[in-house]
Amino acid sequence: MIAFHLRLVARSMRWLGAAIIVLIWMLISLSDPGPALSNAGSGFLLLFAVACWITVVTGNVDDDGHRELVTASVGSPARLHRLRALSAWIAANAIGVVVTLTALVASSHPVRPASEATVVAACIAVQLSATAIGVGCGALLHRPVVRHLGITLFASVAVLVALVLFPPTQHLFRQLNDGRTGGLVIYAAGAVVLAVVAVTAGSLLADRRN
Repeated sequence: MIAFHLRLVARSMRWLGAAIIVLIWMLISLSDPGPALSNAGSGFLLLFAVACWITVVTGNVDDDGHRELVTASVGSPARLHRLRALSAWIAANAIGVVVTLTALVASSHPVRPASEATVVAACIAVQLSATAIGVGCGALLHRPVVRHLGITLFASVAVLVALVLFPPTQHLFRQLNDGRTGGLVIYAAGAVVLAVVAVTAGSLLADRRN
């Protein structure tokens, strides 16, 4: 069923906008490289936006009639909501791998040298944190939880701004720009927990509003 959802999204071409944004970021990173951790930090908000975008696209990929058929095949609106969130997470991380590899390849000498294993692990943790939060946000912003695309757009931008202003996120950015990874594991774990809670809440709302 996950492969089915991914095929629906791929055929819709609604992922193209997110892919173009990622391509532009890659070109900018390759033309003006910074340390790998700094690159990963700059890609964090990009991956959040991409994951949220892909999640909303996945949730809204079909019309109500087709959605009812798919809901019947999987058992319930809540289960469909969770399956589509998982599908979106897989798709977002497929794109995220490209961003992470760019962050690692297009890198200059860091301010504070760290082992290659530490840098790679940190970049992967940043990717997983960003995509988890993005999927969690998107899971609360598509049908049947939210049916108006204007509200979806406004809410996603508001969450993005709140995420930028969130003190732990600002601390994370400062750490990465300084070549440090302190607190990253805790931040990543918190992001995953937050995503699971958001997807669970979205699935419960989907059951009620379907």
